[in-house]
Amino acid sequence: MQPTPDRWYNLASLLMVSMMGAAVLTLLPLWVGGLSDQGTFSEKQIGWLAAADVIGIFASSASAILWVRLVPWKQVTLAGLVLFLIGNLLSLGTTDFTLLMACRILAGVGCGAAYAVALAGLGDHRRPPLAFGLMVTAQVTFGTIGFFAVPRIMEVWQVNGFFHYLNGWLAVTLLLCAICFPRSQRTAAGPQSAGLGPLIHGKSLLVFATTVVYYCGVSAVWAYLERIGVDMGLAGAEVGDLLGIGFAISGLGSLATPLASRLTGRSFALAISIAFQVGTMAVLMGEHSGNAYLLYATTSIVFQFFWSFTIPLLMDQFNRVDDTGRFIVLCASAFKVGEIIGPPLAASLIGPFGYAGVLALGIGSVVLALCMALVTESRPESAVASVPAAGSL
Repeated sequence: MQPTPDRWYNLASLLMVSMMGAAVLTLLPLWVGGLSDQGTFSEKQIGWLAAADVIGIFASSASAILWVRLVPWKQVTLAGLVLFLIGNLLSLGTTDFTLLMACRILAGVGCGAAYAVALAGLGDHRRPPLAFGLMVTAQVTFGTIGFFAVPRIMEVWQVNGFFHYLNGWLAVTLLLCAICFPRSQRTAAGPQSAGLGPLIHGKSLLVFATTVVYYCGVSAVWAYLERIGVDMGLAGAEVGDLLGIGFAISGLGSLATPLASRLTGRSFALAISIAFQVGTMAVLMGEHSGNAYLLYATTSIVFQFFWSFTIPLLMDQFNRVDDTGRFIVLCASAFKVGEIIGPPLAASLIGPFGYAGVLALGIGSVVLALCMALVTESRPESAVASVPAAGSL
């Protein structure tokens, strides 16, 4: 009955927290779409609001490398989730840009602290790739339900419906964490006491930069994927349903990652995944003379599947360049840096280039990220640290 990440009920609490840690990004197209339909903010302001939560998440999760093995996990996680909830409540009905930005950054600070703890807990699992794959699956489940439910909730409560959906899940997560959240499986002694020096080196910086570049591209496309579908002539409800179906199917991608990478090797698995993502974005950039519904359904589903497939591979690189169990928390920070850059940069490209500019940004970013990831994978195993685990993979 020890509260370890390997117990299914303790793992469930970690997965719920990690699910909420990515909640805003998961439903970002609906958040951006709701703000656009509201007509209160400019395109540039919407781009910054799309990145506001991420700014807060980055601020708190980046600092976690200093404290994640020193603090009581349950108390920090509960406090972070409560702050996330308060930020959502303060956002209800807010139409002032500066005030709404502040509320979303506040929510992000709480979200990021809880998310960092959850990532460290998942890294402590005896089979980290499996734990990370389950994390993506949990996020996919959240998004699948959301893409069907949130558009209908927003028909009644407009943008406020977005926060009502988040708060419902937060209430469940808070209850589960209060009952069965695990403890850290690594002490603050030994490598932890050596400070940041051993963690900051060429390999770790490359891994961090790879994830930043990748998420800059995919978050830019993801933020405007709903708008791209509407621009193709589809109804908002149709787009939401297709994104929900794609999310449901994408869960299979993260579950397939451990098996596929073991059979083909991580480098080949990464290359195939990026190739499919580039293909879908290139198709959306072209002229759409055929069935727009079928074209959008196919491309959005394939894009989401291989996005989910890629995430565990990138997260595993974080786990393999450090044996203290601390560097993995910066995975969240890398995600968020990319998400901070991506949507505002995409918004600035829409004016001169339309959505083709957003898609071109996505293609360039994921291709560059692949090249960087392959450099890490090409290093001999002795050059990449392995995290000790309680059991074999």
